[in-house]
Amino acid sequence: MRRPTTILRTGGSALRWGALGLFVAGTLACGPTVYVPGPPPSEAPLVPRPVTSASSSAAAPSAPSALGGAKFVKTQSSDEWVAKTFQVQKRYARVLVVGAPAPTTVRAALLDLNAREPAEEGEEYPVYKAFATLQDAANEAKGGDLIAILPGTYVGFVLGDKPSASDEHFIHFKAMGKPGEVIINQGSLEDPNWMIYLQAAHHVILQGLSLAGINDPAASGSGRVARAGIMLDGSFGRTGKLTHHIAILGVFSHHHRKWGLHSTDSHTVLVQDSLFAHSTEEHGAYISDGSDNYVIRRNVFFANRAAGLQANLDPEASLDETATHRALRSYPHKELTRAWAEGLVKRATAQFGEHRFPDGRGVSFIIEENVMNGNGSGGGAALNLAALSDSLIQNNLIYGNSAGGIAQWDNANPFDEPYIKQRPTTPEKVTGPETLPLWGCQNNLIRNNTVVMSSARPAIQCGNGSWGCRLRNNVAINEGGPAIQVVSTSIYKLDAGYNVVSQIDYEGMPPALKSLAVSLPETRTTTGIGRARIAAELVRATDEPWVTLEGGWWKLNPNRPDFRPRAWSKLLVGQGDPRDVPARDLLGVQRTTADLGAFAPTR
Repeated sequence: MRRPTTILRTGGSALRWGALGLFVAGTLACGPTVYVPGPPPSEAPLVPRPVTSASSSAAAPSAPSALGGAKFVKTQSSDEWVAKTFQVQKRYARVLVVGAPAPTTVRAALLDLNAREPAEEGEEYPVYKAFATLQDAANEAKGGDLIAILPGTYVGFVLGDKPSASDEHFIHFKAMGKPGEVIINQGSLEDPNWMIYLQAAHHVILQGLSLAGINDPAASGSGRVARAGIMLDGSFGRTGKLTHHIAILGVFSHHHRKWGLHSTDSHTVLVQDSLFAHSTEEHGAYISDGSDNYVIRRNVFFANRAAGLQANLDPEASLDETATHRALRSYPHKELTRAWAEGLVKRATAQFGEHRFPDGRGVSFIIEENVMNGNGSGGGAALNLAALSDSLIQNNLIYGNSAGGIAQWDNANPFDEPYIKQRPTTPEKVTGPETLPLWGCQNNLIRNNTVVMSSARPAIQCGNGSWGCRLRNNVAINEGGPAIQVVSTSIYKLDAGYNVVSQIDYEGMPPALKSLAVSLPETRTTTGIGRARIAAELVRATDEPWVTLEGGWWKLNPNRPDFRPRAWSKLLVGQGDPRDVPARDLLGVQRTTADLGAFAPTR
């Protein structure tokens, strides 16, 4: 990907206020106090769920690290990951207000990132200072601040490294008023490519914002039409830093030229309860360039031209960026060989530490409870993964997309090219990882997803170099092509079974290579299931969209499908591997039996 070139200015010089005007809701404009409700900032969750009590956040905290050096939390529970990774302050140090007329006080609820109910009204704070623009507030902000944004339409902002931000001292940008009343519709003055640009920033929360792009190809490249709604970028080659500890909550990022969200050189990011829709050229969200340690949960990726969510860690672009750092200038000039790439990774690991630079891999992701619908008219899987490893993909609903379902591959990186071209033909040629591509998607657990489609591309793909993956309890139905596809460089240590699928494709693989698998996709798997048959086992399997867009916001489509298995289904209920069952389903319902797909059955 093309790198941003902004040299960030974080000083206090005020940018001039443009002729945008603010449209403030009447109750907020007249009253002296503004109330900040708890999450989510919408009338209903994007993925509806039963009302439950807030989950405990009493898990042991991670070690403080101003440079983001704490170890990643290894867990299959996203709630545990959040509780141990994000130590949010229990009260705000200051409240800054953006917009007019500014109230004298703001009442702010305690933010619990694992809460599933709105928080109490919370504490009343005096307003420390008011600003006309988001950039002015961002320049002033310090760790521990709440930036309360009044209803209105704004130009975006850039935020860099704030040394005062840390664990228990997050900078929290929060939309006020009703959903959709705080709108950012232009790129920042400092860099118009991005509406919100977090450059080598850390410990930042973005909540409740509408990031409204312009879906007009004729406008591309003119004025301040942003490429993306949110950009997270460490600019590692120049700064030696990664952007980290970012929480994106309940945002609506839509109709952008490229992406609703884009990230490079980053780690430790939470994206939840958000909608990424109608990206004109590419993806709803695009995580790239060696980013690690993300939780992406309870979002909807809708009607984007390419992928809904693309997590392409891009080995070549990552190592290009790393090689520009001044500490590595003595390393040999770039060669398109595996030896050059492995040598650079080894040198950079010794210099910066493991996963503390763009290494072309992504590890420790949890991607769960998302809905991906209506994506891929221009190609690209709904969930498109490249060089993502040691991660968990579960409880996702993927339906009504034009191209692939869940794709795993290596982004055709040049360092692995000889190993892809000289595919193994006999098991004796595969002695271990050293004989296989390095930058595919490896050792991922893909379980309890529902993928229903009609496309020539696979519903679930183990593509180039994506070995060691475990496929369990999935529903993968594709009437246009393979349900599960495995290539010869991905059969090594594949552990697949207990799925319901339409058909399995080994892409002409020599039969002897199948001995390299732990278990094949046919193991305890029901095959030959078409859309009509699976629909009979579900409450209402249609391609109706999950959400509709109205009045500058979204709502759940009352005609959305219901992919829950019927209680009597002998195909899906109780037929899964009990060793690999998530604790709850896509709707947050507790699982009591080993069922197939993203949903627990009706009761």
